[in-house]
Amino acid sequence: SAAGPAIACIFTNPADVAKTRLNLERELQKTTMSRTTGSVDMMRKTYAAEGLAGLQRGLPLAMAREASKNTFRIGLYQPLVDLVHGKQGPAPLSVLLGASMMSGAISAMICNPFDLLKTRLQLDGTHARGTAAGGGAISMAAAIVREEGLAGLWRGTGISMVRSGVGAAALLPTNSKLKEIAARHMPAGPVSDGFCALGAGAANVAVINPVDVLRTRLYSQPLNAAGKGVLYDGALDAASKILQIEGAGAFYKGATAHFLRVGPHTVLTFVFIGLL
Repeated sequence: SAAGPAIACIFTNPADVAKTRLNLERELQKTTMSRTTGSVDMMRKTYAAEGLAGLQRGLPLAMAREASKNTFRIGLYQPLVDLVHGKQGPAPLSVLLGASMMSGAISAMICNPFDLLKTRLQLDGTHARGTAAGGGAISMAAAIVREEGLAGLWRGTGISMVRSGVGAAALLPTNSKLKEIAARHMPAGPVSDGFCALGAGAANVAVINPVDVLRTRLYSQPLNAAGKGVLYDGALDAASKILQIEGAGAFYKGATAHFLRVGPHTVLTFVFIGLL
């Protein structure tokens, strides 16, 4: 559960960088104009301005994040199902949903520093939070602790737990149910794992992209002298302002890039886990 996602991250990190930057486009602006034409254009412009290093910004940390977070998110899922349901046949959907939400929330609570640092490392140099990315994850973490205290590394944990909980509830039960269906029609193996994971990835993106936009905004906003966010007071305030100023469509900013990352990433993750 740790190695599979970490390996997959090597291939999908460029789309994750594009998704993070698209989440912040025209932040709190009414205009519908965008400085890119979508996820592919964002990756192209990132490559033109920053090279391959820009597309793979924050890769080592992203791999560490995937390995650590999925140890809990994926690794705890089946044990929790077995604990509640036992191993007598397929578990009901309610058990799958409960186990996945719990494993997702636990993973987000423990691993929030990785999520926070990854998001800030992926920002470009024009963003207020992006200027510190040149020093790397360790220097950025040290700066956060120095300026905000240890609690600064857990900024945005609440919304991250919601994101990870609902995301896992969409991803893991969907994958489990699709594998049950696939088992009746095709042999188990990488092909079956891949098709099931792709469907699960689509369900995951549809559910979590709005929460992902909120989390990216909260992670990346500048702080005032008192350590409070300059733009948002919290997740509910961020949701209200985005809806009023940018419209409901803003919650799906970066959704295409998100799926370009999550779809292949989910396929590779479950294929690698199956092979391992």
